Amino acid sequence: MQQMTFQSLILKGLKRFGDLPAITLLPSEETLTYKELLEKTERLSYYLLRLGVGRGIHVATIIPNSLEGVIFGLAVQLCGATLVPLGENLGTREVNFILKEAKPKVVIMATQPHVSIILEYLEESNNPDVHIIGLPGFGVSYPEKFEVFQWPEGKIVLNLPISSGEDFALLSYTGGTTGTPKGVIHSQEGLGASMISASIEDPLDDRDRLLLSTPIVHSAGSLLWRALISGVHVHVMRSFNAEQFIQAIKDYRITTTFLVPTMLYRLIDQTKKMDYDVSSMRNIYYGASPISPARLKEAFEVFGPIMRQQYGMTECNIVITRLSKSAHVWAYHNNPEVLKSCGKPCLLTEIRLIDDKGNDVKPFELGEIVVKSPAMMKGYYQRPELTQEAIRNGWFYTGDIGMWDESGYLYIKDRKKDMIISGGMNVYSSEVERVVNQHPGVAFSACIGVPHQDWGEAVCVVVSLREGFSCTEEEIIRFCREHTSKYMVPKVVYFQDSLPLTPIGKVDKKELKKMYAEGLLTLK
Repeated sequence: MQQMTFQSLILKGLKRFGDLPAITLLPSEETLTYKELLEKTERLSYYLLRLGVGRGIHVATIIPNSLEGVIFGLAVQLCGATLVPLGENLGTREVNFILKEAKPKVVIMATQPHVSIILEYLEESNNPDVHIIGLPGFGVSYPEKFEVFQWPEGKIVLNLPISSGEDFALLSYTGGTTGTPKGVIHSQEGLGASMISASIEDPLDDRDRLLLSTPIVHSAGSLLWRALISGVHVHVMRSFNAEQFIQAIKDYRITTTFLVPTMLYRLIDQTKKMDYDVSSMRNIYYGASPISPARLKEAFEVFGPIMRQQYGMTECNIVITRLSKSAHVWAYHNNPEVLKSCGKPCLLTEIRLIDDKGNDVKPFELGEIVVKSPAMMKGYYQRPELTQEAIRNGWFYTGDIGMWDESGYLYIKDRKKDMIISGGMNVYSSEVERVVNQHPGVAFSACIGVPHQDWGEAVCVVVSLREGFSCTEEEIIRFCREHTSKYMVPKVVYFQDSLPLTPIGKVDKKELKKMYAEGLLTLK
């Protein structure tokens, strides 16, 4: 039997479902069946192979959510090459760094802001084997040195390289919100294991209709790939808009989606402003950042008992823990505290919580979350020191601080780097946020540590209020005094209409600290 590589799973998946609809782009409603998607992917693979793409070759893509973004990503995988997906919202500094480190032989692009930095990469490489492919139809003006993509015509003869399990399938760079982006290496075998694990634990099939609006170069891409190996009809939006999203659920009878908590909050608020029908929905996957239990209960009231939480990170794909639909329902009725957890270990994952000496901690004690899984990364690209620090004796050290309860549910308390040390006390920012988010006027919040002459760091909270609510700094501080320990009460509260987000929808705390330093945050 052929090895269960990611390449083989994708190819088998695309061949299985024939004339069933595979993917629809919204709002244009342009649709490809599985048969058409396979034909276009194979034709693109032929195009890439003629450019010298194959095993061991890096291919970077910087394409907005689109049919082209899906097809080119699949074609790179069929060629057995290493995909280097870049988000369209990446700054030129990050793109410049990634290109110089990853040295892709082919760059496929469709974003105007990155033209100059990619042209610079082409000119500095001074290598005729490096190709920059510009995609038409995205309103981008390409320099003469770029090659404008054209579909190969006529009959093609496709001779695909066969990947081995150890080949690098994906070189995915972390967001770079702290320091320099790190390239995370996933093997063919590891990505294949991730797809199999997800398909077993949370099955999707050809009756499902998946709606994605977050960038498919991030978490949405993993869900898209495993949907396509299962016959799902995938609907892709260019970007997230709450009103359009709610309408799409009704119009296309969507069954499944992936959201980060900030998006879920906006959908809940949007349903109060319009007629809606979400009766077709049966799965809402959410993750990427902590969720407010109060707003999670609101989500139950709007969407029903269909929530599935997943805890993962770039280094571990999406297979660390899951909080299942049934666990959500049980917790909702019996123990709401469990709604704060991120569930239990996934099928192919082992988890330990350890103290600073490497000893396992007891339930309700805090420890660093360490993970072992066949879906885990192979390491950081060209960063042996960082790899050795992160992976020790086969265990990946996540940098997340967690706690078990007596039933084996895992609770993430904070990132090590986000922990605030104020007056010698360890303050977990996520715990402060959970308290602040319970205030009836708060939509969501972010807690950061800011320099303080006496305390070392002071607890600072930045709040975005719900529409129609008003609140003062004194009210928030008084509320926290009533609901948490004295050392966790914020010293200062700022108010913003919206909080800066990373490309995948997490609150960008680095940007908040920058705004604080520059005096751009506002009081009320």
